[in-house]
Amino acid sequence: MEKVRFHITVKGIVIYQGKVLILKRIQPSTDGLGYWELPGGGLEYGETPHQALIRELKEETGLDVKILKPVYTFTAIRDNYQTVGIGFLTIPTNDHVIISNEHTDFQFVDSKDIKKYLDKKIYDDIILTLKEYENMHIQ
Repeated sequence: MEKVRFHITVKGIVIYQGKVLILKRIQPSTDGLGYWELPGGGLEYGETPHQALIRELKEETGLDVKILKPVYTFTAIRDNYQTVGIGFLTIPTNDHVIISNEHTDFQFVDSKDIKKYLDKKIYDDIILTLKEYENMHIQ
């Protein structure tokens, strides 16, 4: 049997003033998920998922975040490896976004408009979290 590789990734649902941060990739996703995505990335050896998320969000957006809780998981199976992901609900502790060279644009999008930007798979993963957040009444 071939040796199967696993990639562990983390994504942040960053909510600021009731809107979700999305980033526009330079090229569309190799998974066919389009240009727009949630910020995040892969764990480095020795990191916890929380540490990886904080690092990735800082690298991709310049934001420092408070992680409220993990909210969803996802997986993608490819020919030679499998990605397993954890999505976290977060709020930024600063509001000055500076995108990395991995992206060309960013937007804070209202939860009712986010479906226009994100692939259905991503949207379906996060919509319940967005509804839950709205019921939390966090300012």
